[in-house]
Amino acid sequence: MFAPAQTLKGGVSEEYIPKGFFGSWGVISKMQSATDPLKFNYESRDIWMLSGYSNVLILQNLESGAYSEIEIKDKSIEGKTLKFERKKSLRTKEGNQIHKEVVEFKLSGNNFSGTDKFTIENYDKNNKFKNADCATYAIAGTRISGSEKY
Repeated sequence: MFAPAQTLKGGVSEEYIPKGFFGSWGVISKMQSATDPLKFNYESRDIWMLSGYSNVLILQNLESGAYSEIEIKDKSIEGKTLKFERKKSLRTKEGNQIHKEVVEFKLSGNNFSGTDKFTIENYDKNNKFKNADCATYAIAGTRISGSEKY
């Protein structure tokens, strides 16, 4: 005998992003080193909106209109670190460029600090590697709004 029933579906969500990072932040980045300092900004000051779900970090810059959804691969064990990598390919007149970033932040109450390692790889029109330029930034953020406790 069969009885009508609905199939139940469930799942487990594992949070990769410490919720203390969510909110708006005043962020300052300062160059610490670079292979060619003229190819990179020495300093930037931005306001970031950080949000997300599961292992996806959403980073918005309301002033510039920049929006990124970044997959977080390394889970924060102690709930205070955020580490991610980004990669973007661009076509130029000379060939192709690949922009790579490795970012790591540590949360401390209403502040975070960390590093951003930025690399630009240049390729010719035949996709043969030509050269790369790198810069490392020290980053500091101060909470503007949002709560450090979730």
